Amino acid sequence: MWAKKSKCFFTIVLVSAFSLQVLLALEPERIQWNDSKVIGFPDPPPPFEARKLYPSLDIQKPMSVSALPGTRDLLVHVHKGGYGGPGRLLRFSPQHPDGELKEFLVLDDIIYGVAFHPDFEQNGLMYVGCNGRSDALDKVCTRVLQFHIAREPPFDCISESQRTVIEWPSNGHNGGDLVFGNDGMLYISAGDGTSDSDANHAGQDLTTLPGSMLRIDVDQPTTEQAYSVPSDNPFWNIERARQEIWAYGLRNPWRISVDTKTGDLWAGINGQDLWETAQVVRRGENYGWSITEGSQPFQPQRKRGPTPIVPPTIEHPHSEARSLTGGHVYYGKKHPSLRGHYVYGDYSTGMIWAAKHEHGSVTSHFPVARTALQISGFGVDHDGELIVVDYGSGLYELVPTTQKQSNTFPRMLSETGIYDSIADNQIHPGLIPYQVNSPLWSDGAVKERFIGIPGNQTIEFKTANSWDFPDGTVLVKTFSLPLANRSENATDQATAPPLTRVETRLMTRQNDEWHGYSYQWNAAQTDAVLVDASGHDQTFEVVASEFNHGLTKQTWHYPSRSECMVCHSRASNFVLGLSVQQTNLTFTDDEQMVAQLEHFKQLGLFHDGGTEDKRSTGSKFTFPSPVEDLPKLTNPKDTSQTLENRVRSYLHANCANCHVKEGGGNSKITLAINRPLDKAGIVNTVPAHDSFGIPGAKLIKPSDPQGSILLQRMKRRGRGQMPPLGTSVVDADAVSMITQWINQMPAEISTTSPTCPAP
Repeated sequence: MWAKKSKCFFTIVLVSAFSLQVLLALEPERIQWNDSKVIGFPDPPPPFEARKLYPSLDIQKPMSVSALPGTRDLLVHVHKGGYGGPGRLLRFSPQHPDGELKEFLVLDDIIYGVAFHPDFEQNGLMYVGCNGRSDALDKVCTRVLQFHIAREPPFDCISESQRTVIEWPSNGHNGGDLVFGNDGMLYISAGDGTSDSDANHAGQDLTTLPGSMLRIDVDQPTTEQAYSVPSDNPFWNIERARQEIWAYGLRNPWRISVDTKTGDLWAGINGQDLWETAQVVRRGENYGWSITEGSQPFQPQRKRGPTPIVPPTIEHPHSEARSLTGGHVYYGKKHPSLRGHYVYGDYSTGMIWAAKHEHGSVTSHFPVARTALQISGFGVDHDGELIVVDYGSGLYELVPTTQKQSNTFPRMLSETGIYDSIADNQIHPGLIPYQVNSPLWSDGAVKERFIGIPGNQTIEFKTANSWDFPDGTVLVKTFSLPLANRSENATDQATAPPLTRVETRLMTRQNDEWHGYSYQWNAAQTDAVLVDASGHDQTFEVVASEFNHGLTKQTWHYPSRSECMVCHSRASNFVLGLSVQQTNLTFTDDEQMVAQLEHFKQLGLFHDGGTEDKRSTGSKFTFPSPVEDLPKLTNPKDTSQTLENRVRSYLHANCANCHVKEGGGNSKITLAINRPLDKAGIVNTVPAHDSFGIPGAKLIKPSDPQGSILLQRMKRRGRGQMPPLGTSVVDADAVSMITQWINQMPAEISTTSPTCPAP
C-alpha cells in the first residue's frame, strides 16, 4: 500500500482503485491543489441568509425568544440539555448588546414556551409552559404556570407568585408551547405524551389531553380550577371528552403562533419516520396522529376519533426536513416579500421556508434560507422583526443573501478539478487519500476517500470531534458496488466480483458553511452527472457476494442536498470521517509502516488553534501527545480487538452523529465512544420511541438480543430503521457482532441517561 520513493516529493497514483494508492518519500512534499472548480452554488440560492444577532452575548442553548411587553427588552429561554430542568428565562436589552444576561426566572422544570396576557400592561400576567415532576399528580407532567410581573421598573418577575393553571401527565412529546389568540383565549400544545409512537393511543382519544391543542379561558376561573372552558369549544357534546380540547391528532406540536391579522393558529409538528408538517389548527379538526403521519398511513388499524382526518396544511418529506419546529407569520417592515407569510424552519437541516395561507389553502410557498443552524424556534421583537433561534449558537436575523448561483458550477464530475483523467480514474495529485478506522456502513459499497485543500492552507487539529477545515476545502468520497452488468471501464480488482463506481459525493466549505453534492456515474464509467437537489433512488442488479455470485436487486439512494446536512450537522462539526479517532491508524506494506496522522503532519496539513498564520505549511505543528497515545477507533472487522471496542467503534461511526449531545436525534441516548457504557443511556433503558410490540423491550437488554430495540432497528428497513438515512441493506456482519455483544453482556450494568436536546 505504501512504498519508498527515491525522490523527495509526494505523488498520488492509482495503483488499484481501492487501495490507498500512495508512494511516500522519506520527506514527502505536498503538491498544491489550486484547480478546484467547486465554487459557488448550482441551484438558485434562497433570497435570505442568517446573520448572528448580539454576537457579544454568550447565549447558550436558546430554545425560544420573546419580547417583554412594556420594555424594549427580550427574554430568551435557555436549556442546556436533558429532559428536565433547570429551565431559565434570561433578560437582556438589544439596545445594549454588550450588556449582560440577567436571570428573569429559574424553574426546576424544562421550559417550553412563554406567553403574555393580552392585558399585560394592566395585569402583568405571564404564562409559562413547562414539564417536570408534579407533586399533585405524582407524575411527570406538562403544566402551565402563571406569574406576576412587577408593574414598575425594572419590571422583575415575582417568582413567589407562581400558580399552576393546568397540568396533565406527559413524559415525552410534551408540547408545552402556548399563545393567546386574537379571541383572548389561551391555546396550549399537548404532544402525545409518550415519545413511543403514541404508545397510549392518545392522539385519537378525546378523553385525555395529550395529542391535542387546548383552548382555555384564564380570565374566568372556576371554584375548582384556575380556568374555565369556553362554551364554543367543539367537544361539549362528546361523552367523556375533555372539553379543553380545541383540535386533536397531533404528535408533537413544538412551536405554535397566531397570525395577528387573520387569527389563524399555526403549529409546527415534529414528524416521526417520514414526514414533517405545519398546520393551521382549526376548531374541532382531527390531524390524524397516530392513524396517519401527515397525510400518509402510520397505524391505520388504530381506533379513530369521532371526526374525519384533515390533511396537513404543509407537508415535507424527510428528504427536505427532519425535525420541523414551526415559526411566525411575519408583518415586519424589513422584508416586504415575506409579509403575510408563515416563516418556519427545521432543526436538523437548518432550512427555512415561507408559506402564505389564504382562503383555506397555501397560495405561496418557497425556501427562504439555507442555513447550518439548529432551529429550535422563532421569535418576534418589539418591532415585529423575526428572530431565528439557533440551539447551537444563539440568535440570528434574516438578511438578503450574498450567495449567487454559479453558471459555471460543475455539472459533470470531470469539470470539478478533482481528476487529472476521469476516464482513467486518475485523481489530481494534489488531493490526499485517506482511510478510516471504522467505515460507515453504506450498503456494502467500497469507498475511496480524498481531501482537497486549496494551495498551502491547513486544517485546525483537534483531539475531540472532527477538525476544522479552511474555505475552499473539498472532501471526496466515491462509492462502488459489484454490479452484474459492469462496464469494461469498471475498476479492476484482484478479488471477485469487480466493482463499478455508482456515486461520488462532495462536501465543500464555502463562506464558512458546508454544502453537500452528489454525482451519479454513468454506465460507461467515463463521467458522473450532478444529482438534482431533491435526490433520487435507482435500483441496481448486484452480485450478492464474492463467494456467491447470485444476483440481487438493490436500491441505491442518491441523497438530496438537505439530507446531506442531516448527518453532516453542527453537532458532528459537519465532517464525519476526518477526526483523530478515525484517522489514527497505520498502514503496512512489505517495505515500511506509515502512521497516517504523522504523514499528514509531514505534508504540513495541520495547525493548532493558536497558529497566527493558518495558511502556513504547518511545519511548526506538534501533536499534543505521541500519536500512539491519541484516541482511535477500532476496525469492527478486526477480530483481534475486543468485542466491546469493535461494537462501540461501529456505533460511534454509524450512529453518534445524531445520538450525541446536541445531535439531531431526539432520543435520550448518546453513542459516542468516549461516553462510558453505563452513562450512555442504552442498557436496560425503556425505548423512547417504538418498541415494535416486543414485550419488556429495552434499548439494550443484556442477554436478550430479541428484546433489544437498538439491534431490532438495525435489522429493519423502512419504518423505524436505524440509521434512518443512506442505507437500504441490513449490515449482516454488524448485526451478528452486536448480537454476540448483547448475549455476552452482564445484566448488572446500570442506566444513567445522558443529556441531549429533543425538539
